[in-house]
Amino acid sequence: DLILVAPAMNTTMWQHPATQRNIQKLREDGVHIVEPDAGEMACGTIGPGRLSEPERIVAAALQILKHASSQVVQDLAGERLLITTGATREELDPVRFISNRSSGRMGFAIAEAARDRGAKVTAVAGITTVEPPSGIEVMHTTSADEMQAAVSREISKASIFIGAAAVVDYRPVQRAV
Repeated sequence: DLILVAPAMNTTMWQHPATQRNIQKLREDGVHIVEPDAGEMACGTIGPGRLSEPERIVAAALQILKHASSQVVQDLAGERLLITTGATREELDPVRFISNRSSGRMGFAIAEAARDRGAKVTAVAGITTVEPPSGIEVMHTTSADEMQAAVSREISKASIFIGAAAVVDYRPVQRAV
């Protein structure tokens, strides 16, 4: 099963006929779609287009994994899953940094479900507030650059890659001393 989380986009883009045709085709091909939430967006418009809340994405992924795992218990045996999770942190100076409130819960939940279905799992974790599940390899990182370097080192070993981390959008050109 494949799940697609609709990215954040403005209302006009989400409601555009071409977008809706593509979404319908994906559904016909068996892809599960987590549609965007409605509300105020960064661009100031209001309507459907906001990235879904993490709890909703996790619930959809777990439902699909639960359904699939009840049918085929070890269908990921032999697969190597690489997943990013948690928040990255970009230092402004020795005291301050830019980050976000990602807990890592979604990435670790997916990692745990994949492990239970037989996959060998490696998680590249930024800053998290939840404990990683047992039985998975965890590589700890802090910044977006560190996370990217870790993924680059591990990606050739993976048969599945999921980017679930909440990577910071900005970083300073130069860290203050």
